[in-house]
Amino acid sequence: MIIVFLLCCVQITTGQKEDFVIPDSLKALDYENLYKSYLKVYRDTLSAKIYLNTYLKKAILENDKIKMANAYSRLSYYTEEESEKIALLDRSITLSTGLDQDIIIRSYSFKGGYYFRKGNYTLALDNYLQALMLAEKIQNVEYIYITKHNIACIKTEIRKHEEALPLFKEYYTYIITKHTTDTIRYLKATVPLAESYRYNNLLDSASTYHYKAIKRSQKSEHYYNRFYSRILINEGINLFYKEKFKDAYDSIAKGLPVLDKTRSENKKAYILGEFYLGKLQLLKQDILSAKKHFLTVDSILHYEKITPIEVREGYEFMINFYKENDKKEQQLEYINKLLRFDSIINQETSSLSNRLFKEFDTPLLIKEKEALINELKGNNKNLNSLVIFLSLLTLVAIVFLYRQYQKRKSYQYKFEQLIAQNKVIETPNEKPQNDIGVPNDIVEEILNKLALFEQNHYYLKKNISTTILAKDIKTNTKYLSKVINHHKQKNFANYINDLRIAHAVTQLKENKTLRNYTIQGIAEEMGFNTAESFSSAFKKSTGIKTSYFIKKLHDLDTM
Repeated sequence: MIIVFLLCCVQITTGQKEDFVIPDSLKALDYENLYKSYLKVYRDTLSAKIYLNTYLKKAILENDKIKMANAYSRLSYYTEEESEKIALLDRSITLSTGLDQDIIIRSYSFKGGYYFRKGNYTLALDNYLQALMLAEKIQNVEYIYITKHNIACIKTEIRKHEEALPLFKEYYTYIITKHTTDTIRYLKATVPLAESYRYNNLLDSASTYHYKAIKRSQKSEHYYNRFYSRILINEGINLFYKEKFKDAYDSIAKGLPVLDKTRSENKKAYILGEFYLGKLQLLKQDILSAKKHFLTVDSILHYEKITPIEVREGYEFMINFYKENDKKEQQLEYINKLLRFDSIINQETSSLSNRLFKEFDTPLLIKEKEALINELKGNNKNLNSLVIFLSLLTLVAIVFLYRQYQKRKSYQYKFEQLIAQNKVIETPNEKPQNDIGVPNDIVEEILNKLALFEQNHYYLKKNISTTILAKDIKTNTKYLSKVINHHKQKNFANYINDLRIAHAVTQLKENKTLRNYTIQGIAEEMGFNTAESFSSAFKKSTGIKTSYFIKKLHDLDTM
């Protein structure tokens, strides 16, 4: 079965194939189990595709448009070719239109993410705004936060850092509140937030979040490999601005060699890492080493449409370097490269700034304005409600405080009773010999042996049971249970627990050393297996908590 599965994986290189055949091993699986299987292996491209293509083929055969749309959207993640990736997402949007808005939102978000990673921020914004509009329409809170975070990433690229930071904070707060244990989400929220703090010259805050991200990335090898090197590079840049130049160099130089440079999410860190190593070499007056790093930056930018504004300084250096060495052709080449770099930056910045202002910032302000107006209008109406609410709250507080007072009073009374008496549990008077189905002479014998059992504290043995005790006193469990139920007026478990608690109270009053034990330690001394079972039995027998009883005993010692 495994061999057949792997052969099918090898045959699948892109999306759904016309001649794709569902493997025999997967034919019996329904959509839910196919999707669960895909989620387990989603990091393994070949295995993930086989499950998704099976899911898709099944949906096509059954003409289930929503399932088809879901499969196309997921398959787009594993497609490298731009035309095919976008085609799969567009097909997903078309199929789910009018049927499932969540899939449409996700597909627009995926498209936006793809264009963002390619450096095409205009098309990224187009798709993010579509996703945000639909998410707000159906109140898909998850994607409202995700999309605002993504738009903050675009704002960062066009140097709108003050506007980006609140959006990054908002998303981070959402993640640590709603997805506490999701490490991938946490790291994807924390790394850009730390970067935004640096861009806003809040360097200590940036370091704080870098250290948090480093700690979280060490949870597993996968998170470590994916994020650790990028965080090291970012913190190195942060240290550069703190003027800790040696630490900055060490951090970046440590992060760059282990950075996965094939991942699109790491391209910017790769560029900036090389650029800041160049700047650090300039501080050492090592011109040739600086030049080497700036040439690496230029070679990356030649293939990637990513233009971090910081690296402009590298082109200025190259122009001046060739000018000083009288190499006019190379000087002209880098003048042209700088002009092209500036044109991309200026065009993107101007166009996106206007669009963000009109299509994102302004609608956001209008919503905020409307919310304030509605709040002010409702102030008068809400005043009476507020008064009623506060009155009820005060009443509840009074009732709560009174009950707490009564509880404390009751606890104190019960404590005083325990101190005044020698035993917590008085042995109930024996009941008349009624017919309980046990011969009288046997009843008498069992009661005598139970008296010895209590006198010798055998009830402190752990895991005592009716079977064990019956065997010890040479009777059967049926007779023993009947005698205890009738003459001790409780079942076997309560009988043993009450004896143990009575002993515990006596020992705690007399033995100061025992009071310093942990609850678990005391529990084991009294024959209980766990602190919880002991505490529960203590409260049931005495009416007060073990911790309260011990504290009050300590208080008496200090008086």
